[in-house]
Amino acid sequence: MMGESGAKVEEDAAKLASQGVQAETLGPEDVVGLFPALSTCAEPLDMTGETEHEHRPGEAFLFEPRGGYADPVGAVQDLIEATRARGGEVRFGRFAAGAVKEGGRVTGVRLADGDVVSAGLVVNAAGPWCNSLNASAGAGLRWTLTPTRVQTVCRPWPGELGPLPVAADSTTGIYFRPESGGRQVLIGSVSAEDEKEVVDDPDDYKRAPDAEFTQVKLAAFHHRVPSLEPRGDPSGIAGLYTVNREDVHPVVGPTGVDGFWVANGFSGHGFKLAPAVGSMVAQAISGEKADFDTDVPMKIFSVDRDPIKTAAKNVLA
Repeated sequence: MMGESGAKVEEDAAKLASQGVQAETLGPEDVVGLFPALSTCAEPLDMTGETEHEHRPGEAFLFEPRGGYADPVGAVQDLIEATRARGGEVRFGRFAAGAVKEGGRVTGVRLADGDVVSAGLVVNAAGPWCNSLNASAGAGLRWTLTPTRVQTVCRPWPGELGPLPVAADSTTGIYFRPESGGRQVLIGSVSAEDEKEVVDDPDDYKRAPDAEFTQVKLAAFHHRVPSLEPRGDPSGIAGLYTVNREDVHPVVGPTGVDGFWVANGFSGHGFKLAPAVGSMVAQAISGEKADFDTDVPMKIFSVDRDPIKTAAKNVLA
């Protein structure tokens, strides 16, 4: 729900379809037919309340019928089981303190308890903790990768209001989706200003959403669902993105330090990019290619590339 013209929505739908994605253009009546509780207003909402809001239905909306969201806990458990089934080892509660080097080459990782895991190649995919590991390996990347606090809010969703889609909403600066089997709605931000709170220590930051953030995002969601009663206790959680400040895209592959690669700076895109990036890295390391592997070359995210030009530097870039 990006407030775009009908022609732009048609163009985007055609682009997605060319890549095998099921996508279509909906008019305002189509949206209400599928999701009766949603307002189709496309007039940007002044969250300060200084400007009186006038309802203006949007021309068209991009709809992906097979789009959705994943359960992150279930997804990680699947990866753990798949790794173990193929002879891999998963260690919990083991902090990676730094890289081990011999003769200028990284040969493994030293854990906080003193154990050393030796490896022919170390891939730093440590997310918000990536910078200290890069520094220990002597990998001086020119990219600014910052652990950044991001917030989400949850509130009850009354079943009598009907189904709720996964949606991005530019007029209010939020995204929302069902949570807890449809009994709740999760609300987050798609605004760049909400992705600027840099965290110095990724082990020490506020895990709950701020009161002001909660109030503003709930007000924005009530604009999108005007029949929703303002009742129920909101909750939420704050987590971390590792934001690449140059172009909000990851850096992947060799660092210039022998035996040490990175897969860092996903900037909020990590979950959806992970299958492709994992495929890129696996192909580059093994020299093998499976039928399901990506054809996209790893070099598009290389450490020595130029920044990718994006229209916006936020989670939707």
